[in-house]
Amino acid sequence: MKTIDPRIIQAVQDAQSILILTHFQPDGDATGSAMALWHLFSGMEKRVEAACQDRIFQVHRFIPGSDTFLLPEEVDGEFDVVIATDAADEGRLGKAAALLKKGKVTIQIDHHATGSEFADYVYIDSQAPSSGTLVMRLIKELQRPITKEMAIALYTAISSDTGNFTFQGVNAETFEQMAELMRAGLPLADCARRLHLTETLGHQRLLGAALSTITLFEGGRICQMHLTLDDYKRLGATKEDEGNIVNQGLYMDDVRLCYLAMEDDDGIRFSLRAIAPYRVDVVAANFKGGGHVLASGCKMWGEKLPDALTKMRKAMIVALDTQ
Repeated sequence: MKTIDPRIIQAVQDAQSILILTHFQPDGDATGSAMALWHLFSGMEKRVEAACQDRIFQVHRFIPGSDTFLLPEEVDGEFDVVIATDAADEGRLGKAAALLKKGKVTIQIDHHATGSEFADYVYIDSQAPSSGTLVMRLIKELQRPITKEMAIALYTAISSDTGNFTFQGVNAETFEQMAELMRAGLPLADCARRLHLTETLGHQRLLGAALSTITLFEGGRICQMHLTLDDYKRLGATKEDEGNIVNQGLYMDDVRLCYLAMEDDDGIRFSLRAIAPYRVDVVAANFKGGGHVLASGCKMWGEKLPDALTKMRKAMIVALDTQ
């Protein structure tokens, strides 16, 4: 377990104003870790704002305070500290990256294995299963109590990035932190239902479309799926409805690597998944993407779907043969 730079502790204790940023198209870890920080610093009677390039997804809006998220253009004034959470590199912040200049001091909190440091002070631990894990360590270091609101945000962060506590990175600390969240009043059953057992109609329709495209390669060890722009239009769905459709590829016995290609106007996005000991972070890095060892993403800008699928298939075959 990596220790927190004492300069981070001092900076947030001394700050009177703090701006919290997270990556575009925010997932549960991004939204949850950011909102946990928002509640933490609000409880310390600081002026706090949270911002993201994109609006928070509907599935995460049960987190108390999530309606306070601002778009970059809505953020006014300067801040003593700007914290970026769950962003492996500055580019992941999208338009919100420009807000880093509003801080006298910048801090980066992240757990991704691939990325780059871009803040004055960093707390990066690639062995941690979520950025929420790191935020909980910060709360403990600051000797602050965990409120029910913080518990909901932290549960969302940790549960999301551990696949509901099933991924390889889950460890004893994960469940020790969960015990703390339960003692803080976490309404587990309700949060779990909202986070893992509730889907939109658009998601269900996209899921059906993606499953209908399943193609297996390399003796069934690689699974490919895709969604076209026409699928989204025809089914009345949006990016927000995608969820974790890509995970379906791993539910077949022999599959070790899978990917979902999603067509945009300006290129093809990919969600990549693997079962250990295979890894997809190195595959994503080949296309200037990144993420976790077993779950990553990237985008092939300006590519057409057939060409992009061919390139990804070849990259996955290399990963299968060399790992």
